Amino acid sequence: MSKEQPAEIEKAEQAEEVDEVDEVDECAEFVKTIQFNELCAVASRHRGGIPCTLGNHTVGGFNIAFELHFPDGIAGIARIPLPYNCHQPEETSVSYAVTMKYLKRNSSIPVPEVYAYEVQSALDNKVHATYILMERLPGHALPTLERMTLEISDEEIAAVKKVHTQLADIILELVSLKFDKIGCLREDSKGKFFVGAYYETNATAYPQHKAYALGDLEEDGDREETVADYELLAELAGHFVIPEFKDGPFVINHNDLTIQNILVDDDFNITGILDFPGTVVPLPSLCVYPWLFSDNTDGLVTDRAIFLETFLSRECRFQASALHSSELRKDLMSTAQSRQKFEIGLMAPYTSLVLPILYTEIHARPFESRVEYQRVAETRGWFEGLVPRGKDGLYSWQRDEDD
Repeated sequence: MSKEQPAEIEKAEQAEEVDEVDEVDECAEFVKTIQFNELCAVASRHRGGIPCTLGNHTVGGFNIAFELHFPDGIAGIARIPLPYNCHQPEETSVSYAVTMKYLKRNSSIPVPEVYAYEVQSALDNKVHATYILMERLPGHALPTLERMTLEISDEEIAAVKKVHTQLADIILELVSLKFDKIGCLREDSKGKFFVGAYYETNATAYPQHKAYALGDLEEDGDREETVADYELLAELAGHFVIPEFKDGPFVINHNDLTIQNILVDDDFNITGILDFPGTVVPLPSLCVYPWLFSDNTDGLVTDRAIFLETFLSRECRFQASALHSSELRKDLMSTAQSRQKFEIGLMAPYTSLVLPILYTEIHARPFESRVEYQRVAETRGWFEGLVPRGKDGLYSWQRDEDD
């Protein structure tokens, strides 16, 4: 006889199923508004008038991608953000497109060629959606090389080192492309690149968490504790800022280097790097373990020791790179995991998860949330004005846990 599930679990599963159905309906309704004949016309114009037809499509957490087919055999992709899921879809799409154009022009990093892009709000946009039309790169997602046995072959080790050598080269080349401030890449009407205002691009980097983080805080306790968490995290910031890099150089970041965003051929040559967020950040933010090491994947390709050895020993062939010194790389990588945790902590709901870990690492004592939240409330004169107390005159941490 099967064991019955608790009512709470059953309700949660039912709610999740309803959300999935609602999302499918939302996607279908949105797709109906897209003028695909205009989309194909734009693609055709930017390929010298060659006819374009639509192929299959895939729906992701924040974008829908349509295949573009041309009679000369060239394949393209139309990437369209889902406005009901994607935070700042116009700004992030522009930043992504401009970053790919910049890298295509100024680096050897294998990124797709951008044929055209436009935001939905543009007066002359007849597609009725924000879009990026770009080249479809060859290759497939990077295999993790899961260990099926305890024995590891020389061929597997060689493949992993080959991948990490190429990733090291990509990081070293990105560091050679320097900017004078933090922000997001943009281009003017003449095609000149510049660093504009910073936009939240991590919505596309951490979809399963961002959907929650960008939602409304339904309970007062969520709001006041979230504000306190950020204040406490800000107190720790000084431990993660590397003084010699606080004024630059600033470099293009890629905080979403997952196995899905690294394309390789059958010989483990990297054929494409996808989903650059377009943010320009302090150099140390790039000198960390790529996200594939934190993406709940298992396999030889996520062996930190192999990557670290490869990254530190790789000779830098980019003259303008600020990471020629292997000793400097070693110093930066020695604090990489803590710095990465701090930067992840800047994004709710990671904040409440990361804060206690970093607090304990720095202060060598457990994080007592009630004590620390109360200290923040008492020492920030603005706190009560931003997050007033509850109807009972108390903050959430001042109440008994059973209340």
